[in-house]
Amino acid sequence: MKYVIKKRNKVYEIIDNNPVKGFKFKTKNDDIKSITIENNKMIDKVITNKINSMFTRLLMIVNDAFNSDDNPQGTSIALDEIEMIRTQINIKYSKYLNEEKELLYLKKLELLEEEMKFKYYNYQNFYTDNKGKGR
Repeated sequence: MKYVIKKRNKVYEIIDNNPVKGFKFKTKNDDIKSITIENNKMIDKVITNKINSMFTRLLMIVNDAFNSDDNPQGTSIALDEIEMIRTQINIKYSKYLNEEKELLYLKKLELLEEEMKFKYYNYQNFYTDNKGKGR
């Protein structure tokens, strides 16, 4: 690896001339802006951890949607969240995940989506059929 050290206003910067290929993500620490991981096993563990945290948040939303029978907004929020996670897996993480894990995550999302759509459409049909003419 090749590094260049530049001095600006009495602060030294380390600039990498050869960009590293790997999984790059931002940190919550202000001192470290981003981290790049090159090891495939570690990349898999980090991405699995990120996706699992997204799934736990999604399951909390889905659980709230199933517990509230009179509110269709919870189901639409859950469907939007499912779509957001699916696009992140397909676009952002697909090149780092192996096919088996990617298919497993997408299958879980599809199952949750089917259940939420079933609940949403049942709610819509129930309230539109029982509305009456309102004379």
